[in-house]
Amino acid sequence: MQDYPQQVRDRLINYRQLFQKELIETELSQISTLEEKLDKTTIAIAVFGMVSRGKSSIVNALLGQKLSETGATHGITQDIAIYTWNASNKIQLQLIDTQGIDEVGGEERAAIALATAKQADLILFTIAGDMTRLEQEAIANLQKFYKPILLVFNKVDLYPDCDRLVIYQSLQSPELQKLISPEEIILVSAEPKPVKVRVQYSDGRSQEIWEPTFPDIQDLKQRILDLLNIEGKELLAMNVLLSLLEIQNSVTHRHLAKLRSATAIAAAIFITEAIGVLISPLPWLDGAISFGFNGLLALWAIGKYPTQRNYLWLMAIIAIACGTGGLGIQNEIARYIQILGAGLSIHFLFQGLMNDIDHSRASGMWGAKNLIADILRHVSSGSILQRFHQSGEI
Repeated sequence: MQDYPQQVRDRLINYRQLFQKELIETELSQISTLEEKLDKTTIAIAVFGMVSRGKSSIVNALLGQKLSETGATHGITQDIAIYTWNASNKIQLQLIDTQGIDEVGGEERAAIALATAKQADLILFTIAGDMTRLEQEAIANLQKFYKPILLVFNKVDLYPDCDRLVIYQSLQSPELQKLISPEEIILVSAEPKPVKVRVQYSDGRSQEIWEPTFPDIQDLKQRILDLLNIEGKELLAMNVLLSLLEIQNSVTHRHLAKLRSATAIAAAIFITEAIGVLISPLPWLDGAISFGFNGLLALWAIGKYPTQRNYLWLMAIIAIACGTGGLGIQNEIARYIQILGAGLSIHFLFQGLMNDIDHSRASGMWGAKNLIADILRHVSSGSILQRFHQSGEI
């Protein structure tokens, strides 16, 4: 079995060393945080969904104590709350309680909740009945970011058995199975309503009282722990790699923007070189001018982008262009051949650099994409990550 967290750690370390000059401060800090996450084997589980679905109640039930405030008022969770969940001796677990994504006037908080969910390793998407269109769209959006999801049908105690079964079956419709498989649906009652019981006293008196009931959360707890025991390392590795992928894409974007701005400089070099060749009175001087300008440009590219040493072949093009003056070709023709060779070498140099940089940052030796693809390629058919392997988007 492959040690994916160690492979991810190697990528983080080597990527930071290789591209340290190109990483901004926040990205360096992110990489350090990701390394710490791997070192501590921390799995973050975000409880996510619309308001009044019982997200905070689920957090309290899993923790076994009432830490997160619950109530009937919409949007009672005002801030992101993170709790340590001591349910595993092997993995550090964090439960994250997020705001409702449809809170009236809470667009900013909903955006924070979505951003938090995107950083989590596992999402407990909470519903309390038939799934709405907004909830379906939210799940589809999260899956675009390769977020594994368990669908938690909460408050099942509020439904008669027949209604509960109808809702459960509707969640397994062909349309919804494109988003969530039946194995990923768990029914819970995180904060069941009190039940009325009659108490009979020894003196013959009787009284009806409301008796609290215990949360029915064991199936969800066991599903999470089983999932983490089997796929915890893959989930952790995937999430860290996705964060690294974002960093690499940002670096690549900045890198390419700088390179494109340098094309103006390259154009000026080419024009200067062409004029120098045309006005040069001696063939050998033509060659020296061509070799000097293009040689410096090629050496600059290789020095600035050490991973692009395959562009040494440009030196061969330059040498051919420089040598045309001594091959018995008429001087004017030789000059045009030299100018053409110079132009082509500059064009292919920049085009090749841009294409290669664009692919190597995420897909190169220390890129995230290849390892993500490898993880998805080796997941079992029953894995929660199998859906992402089938999509083939990365």
